[in-house]
Amino acid sequence: MRYRRLIPLCFLPALHVLVPGCSDDVSAFGIADAVVTIDARAKPGAAVNVKVDARNSGQATWVPGEVTLALPDGQGFTSASLALAGEVDPGGTGTFQGKLTAPVRTGLFKLNFDARYEGEKFGAIASPATEITCNDGVYCNGAERLVAGQCVSGPNPCDDDAECTTDSCDEASDTCKHELGPGCASCTSDCTPDCTGKVCGDNGCGGSCGSCPAGQACANATNECKPANQPGSCAAPLDLLPAGTALVGVHQITGDTTNGLHEVVPTCNSTSTAVEAVYKFELTEKMGIEARVYSYDTVLHIRKEDPATPANECLDDKPAATVGCSDDASPPGDYGSRVDAALDPGTYYLIVDGFDASQHGAFDLQVKFTANGCVPHCDGLYCGTDDGCGGDCGTCDTGFACSAEGRCRKDPCTPDCADKQCGDDGCGGTCGSCAEGSLCVPATSKCQVFADCNNETPVCDPPCGAGEFCGTDCGCHAANEPMADLVIDEKRLAEEILFDELDVSPNSCAFIEECVGGTGLRKLLRFSVEAKNQGMATLTVPPPSERPDLFLFSPCHGHYHFNGFATYALLDKDGKEIVTGRKQAYCMEDTQQIALGPNVGCNKIYTCEDQGIQRGWSDLYGNTLDCQWLDITGVPAGDYFIQVKLNPSREFEEVSLDNNTATVPVTIQ
Repeated sequence: MRYRRLIPLCFLPALHVLVPGCSDDVSAFGIADAVVTIDARAKPGAAVNVKVDARNSGQATWVPGEVTLALPDGQGFTSASLALAGEVDPGGTGTFQGKLTAPVRTGLFKLNFDARYEGEKFGAIASPATEITCNDGVYCNGAERLVAGQCVSGPNPCDDDAECTTDSCDEASDTCKHELGPGCASCTSDCTPDCTGKVCGDNGCGGSCGSCPAGQACANATNECKPANQPGSCAAPLDLLPAGTALVGVHQITGDTTNGLHEVVPTCNSTSTAVEAVYKFELTEKMGIEARVYSYDTVLHIRKEDPATPANECLDDKPAATVGCSDDASPPGDYGSRVDAALDPGTYYLIVDGFDASQHGAFDLQVKFTANGCVPHCDGLYCGTDDGCGGDCGTCDTGFACSAEGRCRKDPCTPDCADKQCGDDGCGGTCGSCAEGSLCVPATSKCQVFADCNNETPVCDPPCGAGEFCGTDCGCHAANEPMADLVIDEKRLAEEILFDELDVSPNSCAFIEECVGGTGLRKLLRFSVEAKNQGMATLTVPPPSERPDLFLFSPCHGHYHFNGFATYALLDKDGKEIVTGRKQAYCMEDTQQIALGPNVGCNKIYTCEDQGIQRGWSDLYGNTLDCQWLDITGVPAGDYFIQVKLNPSREFEEVSLDNNTATVPVTIQ
């Protein structure tokens, strides 16, 4: 004899017996181990197929018509139910199946179903996301948009609107290429070329004023040809310290790169064309070094000479010759750089460089040498009495005192909160916090409420007008509006992988900004990410002073980063996330031109102070930058994949979101 339900028991007075299975008590029902299969993509208003296989983890039998999976209201879809295919005894596996009707709107919907007995909930199941979109999944035919309830074709994503170029679209990679025809300009500029008094170098519009004869090189900052062996060059490096100076200790050096040559490219900024100042020093015993340079947007690197090829390593841009390289560090902050390393006996070149050709001038260089290869630990500390090597991390001027956070503060300090609702009080404290739902605007120190946009399931209010669609930014856009389109340089991602170790203290920027899983010695998987804007429009964002909700202030780097620009993850061979990096906040700026054509700008426009990426340009984050890694401490050796996603939260509208992800293999030893 089989019973539909095993418990609870009911008493039948006429027979004086307990009969199993006659109770409507919902506590007897349970559901577990659900596997949900749902259409990954569907068009607005179309049917969405759903199938759920789940185990009956309760003590009552599931019966069709009594047990269902219900889709409640409030999730963008019309409420609906999935029917049970057949009776399922406790411990057995059952199947629910049905069709949902997609809403007439677009978005990435993550649905939750209620398991119900006779309408009463006894469990819940979350489904994978389903994308409701007009996009047919074919990149090269243009993005389809939802306009006035109908799917409308968009413009050719690779048409650069230039008659003299040949445009091509690669469907396999969702990328565009543009080849120049005869007489076709490689870029355009509003500026007028100016070579007045210039022999070489940039003409101010991305072109050249000429080249230098053999034995000479161009001093880009002054547009003069100068001997390649001038002081401060690789052929004639400056002495770091006067002869006879004891190395151990702190040394203050001033210099100027204005008249320097551009001969080398730092490994931590492979696009730099800045002029350099080259210093040379020799060690006869193992020592530690910490060098800081500041006063403009600097890059600092150390190269070691190979006795078999003297001076060649100064000009060697390969990573093997570089001992350390830094592009932005704290201290010194404000776009300054810092390198620290344990150095064996030998000859070294300390090279003061710049982020790009515009960055040169007078600089301040501080170099600290320590005995026995001890490396000072002052990451994140501008002051403090202990650098771990018998020295300090800096002292404060008269009238200032070192805080617990390693910052010099006025002492005594009087907080200033006049006319401020929130923000810094000038003494390391705050003038107040904002109520939930509002944020502090740095420019005004006032609390402000910003429009809340669910970028995954956007709603435009007021509704969009004729010929417009609602974008992921909750803004209305014309169906044929030119859009930015971000893609990742997958080749660079695969080729610029390296492994590193970092000794992290509680004051380290990497720890403060949650880039590592803990303190102590961490094993890092570093890689470069180049975000290319191959679209036909510039990617811009409002300034942080106006929209602090879109940015994250980096106290270590001293400037704002666009929050959640990318995500990084380490996957195993089955695609399971082994290590998840935090959402990467980028300082979006033009790094290098990556597309050719008369409608692509010749000159850099966007910087960390005015963020964006113009069409045909990219933003490169090199593998030596802080947080440009995954913390793989404790991850077993084996074969894995690095996965990078751009615009993961869909903060801004693009031509396509399907080409924002790159995955490359990596082997961890």
